[in-house]
Amino acid sequence: MFLRLQQWATKKVLAVFVLVYFIFPLYLLPKILPEGRPLDLHLYYSPADAYALIESYGELNRAAYIAGSATIDMLYPLVYATFLGLVLSFFIVRIYPQGDKRQFIRLFPYSILIADVLENIAIMSMLSIFPERNDHLALLASTMTSIKWLLFFIVMMMLVYYPVKYYNKGKTGFRPKKSPE
Repeated sequence: MFLRLQQWATKKVLAVFVLVYFIFPLYLLPKILPEGRPLDLHLYYSPADAYALIESYGELNRAAYIAGSATIDMLYPLVYATFLGLVLSFFIVRIYPQGDKRQFIRLFPYSILIADVLENIAIMSMLSIFPERNDHLALLASTMTSIKWLLFFIVMMMLVYYPVKYYNKGKTGFRPKKSPE
């Protein structure tokens, strides 16, 4: 299924995904995330930092954070992973011939999805047991958060590298037939 991203990697589909993608951070996520800075947006946090933030949210914000994390924030990783996978696919299928093992690179954004979902589960667990503390759970959440951001940075580097490679390939090397758009 995921390898068939290439048939969806057209300019029209990418334009739709850009719109859908931006609905999340600009409209949906602000409605569900707690006031202040949610744990998801940190690069790293210690258990003490995590629980200080969780305490600062207050009971209503914690409940809203759990509900939002269980719904919208579980769907968002699928949306952005697919969007990033489509963008990578747009370039990679035009750079490497069909059957080339490097075609699998376009699935890399789904590694962010895995880290983000595990992060969300850990954060929801921390929120749901509060005021009880579980420092191991907080370390797991923080580790998943850091891994998520590291993987995201790697994908951003790919989104710089592959378009440059694509446009340079036009001058030399393989470039398959133009796909229907």
